[in-house]
Amino acid sequence: MKLTCTRNHLMEAISTVQRVVATRSTDKLLDGILLVANQELVLTGYDSETGIEFRMDADISRKGDIVVPAKFLSEVVRKLPDNHVYLEVQDNNILMIESGNSLFRLRGFSAEKYPEIRFIEDESRIVVKQKTLKDMINQTIFAVSTDQSRPILMGLNMICEKESLTLVALDGFRLAVRHESVPGMEVNVNIIIPAKAMAEIARIMSDDDEEVVISPSHNYIIFNKGNVKVVTRLIKGEFLNYRSIIPREADTSLIIPPEVLLAAIERASIMIETDDRRFPVTLNMPDHDTLVVESRTDIGEAKEDIAIALAGDRVEIDFNPRFFIEVLRQIEDERVMLTFSGSLGPCSIKPESGDKFFYMILPLRR
Repeated sequence: MKLTCTRNHLMEAISTVQRVVATRSTDKLLDGILLVANQELVLTGYDSETGIEFRMDADISRKGDIVVPAKFLSEVVRKLPDNHVYLEVQDNNILMIESGNSLFRLRGFSAEKYPEIRFIEDESRIVVKQKTLKDMINQTIFAVSTDQSRPILMGLNMICEKESLTLVALDGFRLAVRHESVPGMEVNVNIIIPAKAMAEIARIMSDDDEEVVISPSHNYIIFNKGNVKVVTRLIKGEFLNYRSIIPREADTSLIIPPEVLLAAIERASIMIETDDRRFPVTLNMPDHDTLVVESRTDIGEAKEDIAIALAGDRVEIDFNPRFFIEVLRQIEDERVMLTFSGSLGPCSIKPESGDKFFYMILPLRR
């Protein structure tokens, strides 16, 4: 392999695929990045579950391939003195990297035994804007469970039906649902995608109107944004039917700007040093015109009144403030509706109109 390319483009490719490179793997090949020079330079990272492929332009004078330790390749390329980079694979799997007056030789590995990753897309295709997918992931992934004894809940449930794309996350304490209309979509699937992979996909997606093609299958799913592809294995099993746990009726409802409630809860959380259940934030509605956000801990007390128009029964209820904060930070609507099912039931957060998102948070029992 012999080629020249730009440092900036090469660094972008390395940084992208390095996100899924295994660290301290028993297989040294998975600690590395696969470089393949053919018609273009293709870099691949893989951790046995998720793979990322990045295709970039390069002036290739000799085809070839090599696997290079990701950590050292990244550090070397980042510190190169010039934007012009010359790469050459020499005898005994040595990668020579030359830029300006700097010369490096990294010991790599033969690419022959690098795992073969399936980046071939099936006929099923979902086409959405990258920013839309990025927002959908960010607005749900915080509610994914980290409990390894319940692996099904450690992923995002992707549901495609009736020209609607839905992402669902559930951790036993809260539920996050995000809908998006996809006109013309004919795919009908219900799959579970690992949260770790979805977090990396969100980072890779751009904030513009460019599209990403999603190709789901029975065992894996591919996200293709052109020069970058991500493939990840699916989590096997059946996700909980989220519709079955949504309260059908509410005893109490109010409409409030999410940033107002967020600021009040964040201020109340100043008194709470830990995520201890003994120290919740209390939402109290002493009358139909006031919402009181308060907290009491060993450090001190915080209390704030917010003017509201309450419909239904007055409620006093305790919540883990982090659960509210993570939800409210993701909402861009000017106003949202909060509903309660008594002082022991969950709080639901949804748009003032429409059904673009739905969040449900369980209270803390006193």
